[in-house]
Amino acid sequence: MASVLSYRPNLEVPDVREAADFLAGLLGFEVEMITGDPPFLALVRAGEAALGLVRAESPGVNSTTAGYLGVTDVDGLHAECQRRGIPITTPLTDQPWGLRDFVIEIPGGHRLAIGQRISG
Repeated sequence: MASVLSYRPNLEVPDVREAADFLAGLLGFEVEMITGDPPFLALVRAGEAALGLVRAESPGVNSTTAGYLGVTDVDGLHAECQRRGIPITTPLTDQPWGLRDFVIEIPGGHRLAIGQRISG
């Protein structure tokens, strides 16, 4: 039987380069590749987290979150998002299931939850 080795969601965005630069600048994602002129695909990675960014004129955007990024120093990252004026759609909250997290909106409208385990 085959084993799953990895999972990389693809997010539709109107501007691939803008979304890739945003993720690189805020969260330290490495841009592994961008292709096309104008770009229609980018692959970005930070540690074990990977995302595909795919150009779409009318991106399909989740009404909740497109994913959850586990980080270190969630409080520091939250403060940096506030300093940069990044849209925070859910405030920094201690969840009853042992996570401290918040949600941001990236260019293109997708929401990413960002959090850190605080217990359990």
